Amino acid sequence: MAVQGVNATLITIEVNITSGVQFFLVGLPDNAVKESRERIVSALRQNGYSFPRTQVVINMAPADIKKEGAAYDLPMAIGVLAADEKIDPEKLSQYVIMGELSLDGSLQPIKGVLPIAIKAREEGFKGFILPKHNSREAAVVNNLDVYGVENIKEVVDFLNGRRELEKTEVNTREEFYNNIDHFDFDFSDVKGQENVKRAHCSRRRAQYYNDRTARSRKINDGKTHSDHFTTTHATRSIGNHQSTFRCR
Repeated sequence: MAVQGVNATLITIEVNITSGVQFFLVGLPDNAVKESRERIVSALRQNGYSFPRTQVVINMAPADIKKEGAAYDLPMAIGVLAADEKIDPEKLSQYVIMGELSLDGSLQPIKGVLPIAIKAREEGFKGFILPKHNSREAAVVNNLDVYGVENIKEVVDFLNGRRELEKTEVNTREEFYNNIDHFDFDFSDVKGQENVKRAHCSRRRAQYYNDRTARSRKINDGKTHSDHFTTTHATRSIGNHQSTFRCR
């Protein structure tokens, strides 16, 4: 997947192995992607596999979209092993695979996991295989099996049917309520700047009242109890808002 802002585009990796000794990587890769060969060769060797001693051509389609970052290491390595008949290709079309490889075959975290997971579900993939560090972020997307792995060997064994991967599951409602009062940063951590704090709180209040007015217009049934409900809801929300931003 190629991430562009908050959207992701499906990238298909094609690998062809023929007689020869050269290595070609095409499909508009950036420098980080071009350097993947050395990481892949080392990772495969450290885990008991070998890079083919023949000509290898890797195409990243569609070719007119620039591919950036090292997150394509894992899918390219898996593609090479599948083309070399070291992996059963039956499951490959069912999963989105992303991950940056270390030289020992372990996986490093990647960026843009959430839009990738959303796109994988939209495209009808069964699951998403990615570094374990990112698995909980991807698991907030429902109707998608998310598997966090720590090493390329886990992926190879899974695709060959020699092991099962543990599915990562996240209860989004429970996570929300457990962290609703937890903030990494708070205005109480800022020394001084009282005018800026008050300006920000005033802006948020104005935004809230505008949203409340829009909701009230949608109700528009002319009944007194609807207005009363809206007012009560606004009062409670303002109280929570003031607590969150520590407005005084």
